[in-house]
Amino acid sequence: MIHLRDYQGDCINGIRNAYRAGRRSPLLVSPTGSGKTVMFAYIANGTSRKGNRVLILVHRQELVDQTVRTLHAFGVYHGVIAAGRSPDRTHAVQVGSVQTVVRRLEFFKPDLIIIDEAHHGTAGSWRKVIDANPQARILGVTATPERLDGRGLREVFDDLIRGPEVAWLIDNGHLSRPTYYAPPQAVNLAGLHIRGGDFAKDELAKAMDNKAITGDAVEHYARICRGAPAVAFCASVAHAQHVAEQFQSSGFRADVLDGTLDRDTRRDRVKALGEGRLHVLTSCEIINEGFDLPIVTAAILLRPTMSLGLHLQQIGRVLRPAPGKDRAIILDHVGNLARHGFAEDEREWSLDGRKRKKRKKADDEEEVNVRQCPNCFCAHAPTPTCPECGHAYEVKAREIEVVEGELVQLDVEAMKRERKREQ
Repeated sequence: MIHLRDYQGDCINGIRNAYRAGRRSPLLVSPTGSGKTVMFAYIANGTSRKGNRVLILVHRQELVDQTVRTLHAFGVYHGVIAAGRSPDRTHAVQVGSVQTVVRRLEFFKPDLIIIDEAHHGTAGSWRKVIDANPQARILGVTATPERLDGRGLREVFDDLIRGPEVAWLIDNGHLSRPTYYAPPQAVNLAGLHIRGGDFAKDELAKAMDNKAITGDAVEHYARICRGAPAVAFCASVAHAQHVAEQFQSSGFRADVLDGTLDRDTRRDRVKALGEGRLHVLTSCEIINEGFDLPIVTAAILLRPTMSLGLHLQQIGRVLRPAPGKDRAIILDHVGNLARHGFAEDEREWSLDGRKRKKRKKADDEEEVNVRQCPNCFCAHAPTPTCPECGHAYEVKAREIEVVEGELVQLDVEAMKRERKREQ
């Protein structure tokens, strides 16, 4: 039996109303940790009980496993269409890896296709599966309803249903309250090109894979949250390996999670982090989505990104509550919070995406809007005087460069007030 929270029931009613109004493909937008898997498991169960066939489409092995665990927990009988799994088409609910399903389009003809992490579902293999099943209704679910380059999802989805806000989930105990630490100066990304809406991966990896990225990740981890389960988001597989080695050389148990590892090894390393056998897992992209380990407390941001969606996916990994976990900690070494804001900021999502400024390089990137008072050490948005003690800042030009320096705790409310004044 699946028991829904009140807001989850509201989300499902919104989806039902969209179908009743003649929509074919609504998109549910609900934050990481709000229970999207539980919601679509409930929908899959109810749909199958009415004699309809449901395909839950995911794109990563971890998401296959996560969905299978949820369906098992709620007693929903299902098959799996994925590499290395024995297929069983007798079940009305199937969990399918998109990479496998696209090669077996005639194996299972669904009446409903549920697309997890639906911000991926507008191109490539996803579209082939959708186009091969014109008889099926579509349901997308995601925390970030735009592609990584900021473009919208309207070409696939025809309605947007909003779930609860992150701030509401935090205030009501459904997510952990985050504490943010970020550099008082910006990382120098001058000269990096923008490709597909984000920093060019090869250039970014080269720029980030050094020890002078606005403070040392190991030192800050040791000082702020020593021993806490942490994930580090890196710019490349090699960068992730080097960061893990840096933690290891400082006496911490660390390892790498990347796409070259087999399924069992990846699963064991995630389990090791949850059981305390590892302190830190480093990764390039693998942990961004489908990583469901509530005990993880700290996110170490070592990969600058122009993508709001990627930023929110990363910090969302550590917001799930767990027994004994009193807060989530975000250690931002690369200025992503200044580019995109905080997890609990309200977002104006649209199926049409966001308007972005056209630029070829990152040289004109906005400066980090965090200042640290030398008198009382308050961290806040740039203002002529410190909001805590009234210290007046000297007005002078500031050179932004890559330096070894301290992360400072951010005053979230002060930064929000400053943004409102600037709007």
